[in-house]
Amino acid sequence: MKPFPFEELQKILELKETEIETDELIFDSTLTQVEKMLRFSLEDRNYNELQTVRDHVVYTDFDHITEMVNITDMNTKEHVPNCIIDGRKIFLLSAEYENHVLFLNYNAGFTSETLPADLKETIIKLFLIKKKEFIRQKNHEDNPSFEMPKDITNVIDIYRRKSL
Repeated sequence: MKPFPFEELQKILELKETEIETDELIFDSTLTQVEKMLRFSLEDRNYNELQTVRDHVVYTDFDHITEMVNITDMNTKEHVPNCIIDGRKIFLLSAEYENHVLFLNYNAGFTSETLPADLKETIIKLFLIKKKEFIRQKNHEDNPSFEMPKDITNVIDIYRRKSL
């Protein structure tokens, strides 16, 4: 499920019923562009990874973990019972897993409740810019080259840096 559904945008901006199909395509394009700029998916998805434990810590490939489904020690094939999740770091409370390979099954991304307000605002602003650009092209107006506003790139850069 998308963390920011089109229906919510429709309510916020009070979009016209006659332009719903076009607006939905522009919105999908906006979400795709934001995800490309962030270099990760906004949607909450399931991931499976093999990671090696170093200094009682294992790192996931994706940030914003919403649920840790399962951690299995591949050496013993046993479930890892206790850990602390902090961002992309998973701290193991037992020293027995040091240098072991763990299978991680987790969900990461944003839900509608966890999507940060500044990121949502950025998506709305970019949607409005893209819609304005679409109307310009539709009316065959002279169009100077498109330039991303600095406030949008600043917010995107913050979240991209957090995920590096």
